[in-house]
Amino acid sequence: MFVLRLAFWLGVIVLLLPADEQQQARLYGTATSAFERATTFCERNAETCTTASEAWSTFRKKAEFGAKLVRDLANKRQGPDDPMQPARNGGLDGKGSQRGTLSPMDLQPAWRGPGSRTGA
Repeated sequence: MFVLRLAFWLGVIVLLLPADEQQQARLYGTATSAFERATTFCERNAETCTTASEAWSTFRKKAEFGAKLVRDLANKRQGPDDPMQPARNGGLDGKGSQRGTLSPMDLQPAWRGPGSRTGA
């Protein structure tokens, strides 16, 4: 499926390219100029790049701290009072599962509707 989408979008791009040689030359010049301006941005705007580099460094440190915090919380051994864990002693059958916690209503089979008819 990915290959079909890729082929479709490449086809659209090729159809949008100019056929006239003058237009192709103008497009080539514009693309080359835009690429050159993008790659030399920090040479022309050193202060902006320095500020952006500092901001990126701060962002990266915060992201690393957040990832470490989430990892530590996920790996943390949960205590006996954790509501997400079953009771450690009461109601256990010795194998770690709870027994006898269903009500009589829970034990009734689910409603299935009228029986299916065979034959027309």
